[in-house]
Amino acid sequence: MSKFKHAWTINIINILIITFFTLSHYQLTDFIYNLSKNIILDSLSFSIIILSIWIAIIINLASYKVKKSKLFLINTTSLLSILISCFLINNFPTFYITFEASLIPTILLIIIWGYQFERKIARLYIMLYTVLASLPLLTIFLKILNTNFTIKFYILNGLPPTTNFYISWTMLIMAFIVKLPLFSIHIWLPKAHVKAPVAGSIVLAAVLLKLGGYGLSRINILIKKQIFLISYTFISIAIIGAIITNTICIRQTDLKALIAYSSIGHIGLIIIRCLSNIKWGQYARLTIIIAHGLTSSLIFILTNLLYEKINTRNIMLTNGLLIISPATSLIWIFRISINIGLPPSLNLIREITAIISSFLISKSIIILFITSNILTAVYSLYLYSIINHGNQIKLNNPITLISSINLTASFSHIWPLIIIIIIPIKLILWC
Repeated sequence: MSKFKHAWTINIINILIITFFTLSHYQLTDFIYNLSKNIILDSLSFSIIILSIWIAIIINLASYKVKKSKLFLINTTSLLSILISCFLINNFPTFYITFEASLIPTILLIIIWGYQFERKIARLYIMLYTVLASLPLLTIFLKILNTNFTIKFYILNGLPPTTNFYISWTMLIMAFIVKLPLFSIHIWLPKAHVKAPVAGSIVLAAVLLKLGGYGLSRINILIKKQIFLISYTFISIAIIGAIITNTICIRQTDLKALIAYSSIGHIGLIIIRCLSNIKWGQYARLTIIIAHGLTSSLIFILTNLLYEKINTRNIMLTNGLLIISPATSLIWIFRISINIGLPPSLNLIREITAIISSFLISKSIIILFITSNILTAVYSLYLYSIINHGNQIKLNNPITLISSINLTASFSHIWPLIIIIIIPIKLILWC
C-alpha cells in the first residue's frame, strides 16, 4: 500500500461513516427530516448508501497497484459523494443532476486507467446509451413539475395527464432500465466492463447499476398507481433476456465478458421485482440489489487477481489454479456457491422470493425462471471447473500465493452476504 499514501486514511474515514450511519440510523433520520425536507433516508436509500461506502473501501484495497494514486483516490471519492447525494435527494432536478453526474468519474476511470485502446469506444457507448435515455426522464420530470407544482418525491401522486399513459410511464422508467440495463439495450455494459480497470468494473457492477434499481423502486412506490400491461412486456423481455445471456455465458472465453453477461441475467430478476405488483417481489427487490452488488464485485476482484498473475483473461489459459493457489480456489468456490444461491448466503433469500413472486405473476414465467437458474448453475460450475482443475499451461508464469490485501478485499464481500441472512427482515420489509 506504499503507492497509496492516503488510502488507509480514506478507508478509516469510510468505516467511521458506516459505523455512524448504522449506530444512529433512527436518530439520524429524525434529525435530517427536521433539518431539511429535501432528504430521503429510509431503509432503501440507507442500505444502498452503506453498500456504496463499503464498495469504496474495497476499491481502494483492490486497486493498490494502480498508478497516479492521488488522482485515483480523488476520482473514487468524488464518485462516492455523487452517489450518496443521489440516494439522499428528495427532489427531481437535483436527483437528475446527480444521476447523470455519476457518469463523469466512471468515464474517467475507464479512459485513464482502462486496459486497451478500445476503452474510448466503450466511453462513447456509455454516453450515448445512458444520456440519450435520460432525456425522456428529464421531460417527464418537467411535466410533473408543471402539473403537480412540486419537485418532491413523497408528494408525487401520479403521472401528469397525457393522451397516453403508456408513453408517459415508459418515458419515466427509460433512464432506469437502460442504467440497469434491460436486455436488448445492454450492449454498452459488456464493452464497459471489458475495457475498464478493476475499480471501474466494481463500481459499474456494485453501485452504478443499482442506480437503475433504486430509481425504479422509488418511482414504482411513490406513484401509487396501477401499472398496466406494459410492465409485463418489460418483465417478459427481462426473463427471456436472462435465459439468452446465461446461454451466452456458457460459450464465452473472455472472463470479464462472461461476468458482464451474467450480470445482465441477474439484473433481469431485479427488473421483474421492480415492475411487478406482487408484494413478494416488491419486498425482495432490495435483497437482490444488495446481493448482486456484493456478488458481482467479488467476481471482478477474483478476475483482476488472475489477470495480474497470468496477464490474460482467456478462460482456456487459466487451468490448474487449485494446485498452485488453494486459497484463491477456496474463494472461487465460495463465490460460485453464493452465485447459485446455496445456503447460508443472502442469495438464498433472493432465489426463494424470486420463485414465489414469479409463480404469482404467471405460471409460465416460473418455467422460464427455472430454466434461467439451471443455466446459471451450468455456467457457474463450468467456470469453476475450467479455472481451478486440470494441469497448468506451461506458457504461463508461476502464480504466487494470494496477498493479504486481496484476501481482505475478497472476504469483505463474502462475510456480509452470510451475516445479513441472519437479519433478512430489515431488507425484505424495507417498504
